[in-house]
Amino acid sequence: MWLRELVHSATLHCDYATAFASLVSKLVESKIDVTREDKDRGEIVARSLTCPVNLIFWRCWSDELVFEVKQIASDTTQVKIYAVPNLFRYRASKDEKTFELRELVSQLFI
Repeated sequence: MWLRELVHSATLHCDYATAFASLVSKLVESKIDVTREDKDRGEIVARSLTCPVNLIFWRCWSDELVFEVKQIASDTTQVKIYAVPNLFRYRASKDEKTFELRELVSQLFI
């Protein structure tokens, strides 16, 4: 299995299908490329350049976010967001669009 960093976890008070569809819709609205969505496995994979770890002299960049969507009860769904670090990337160029994780999470769960 590949390396992943948990960046956010949320419990939503809605059914699984609504939560899954809402996440995909909000990702598309945010102009984030959804590369794979699997309702049976509860997984959404999106291509986005984020920086989940920002230390003074070192930054870890992530090219991909993985959303795990799981139904807890009939009206409760848990969503976990993982950043997949790209160990070969140490900076972003000026023309690349980057996403701030906190801002993205707040847009997805409003």
